[in-house]
Amino acid sequence: MKNIGQLIKQISNILINDMNKRLNDYDLTFSQLQVLLTIKESANSICQKDLAEKLKVRHTTLIDILKILARKELIRKNTSKINAKYTEINLTYKGIETLQKLDIGKDKTEEMIAKTLGFMSVEEMIHKFDEVLKKLEEGLQYED
Repeated sequence: MKNIGQLIKQISNILINDMNKRLNDYDLTFSQLQVLLTIKESANSICQKDLAEKLKVRHTTLIDILKILARKELIRKNTSKINAKYTEINLTYKGIETLQKLDIGKDKTEEMIAKTLGFMSVEEMIHKFDEVLKKLEEGLQYED
């Protein structure tokens, strides 16, 4: 018998594989895109530790992705001016330019999922999934 965790994992795998195919033309992977977008959302500057926490990935996993992005000249790593213990990550001009020209089309997949689940819009669905994520992060609390 399937459970919700299994189904979510299978859906996630399909969505990530589809996104990787679409990003192939840009020489990017979904994981690399997530890093670039998170840096952009953080006013183009974030320390490595905070980046790992926001992405919910292990520090060692992030280091590998950052090495690839630096080699592609999409990011720059510097010692933080505020605290020398931290490495600060910034998008390069090439990184900013890549995100601007990135056109993977309107995501019909999100629209199909929202419609199938009975949401009025993709935004409403994302809001509800955000709520679920926050509750899971806070810890499952069962109500009687």
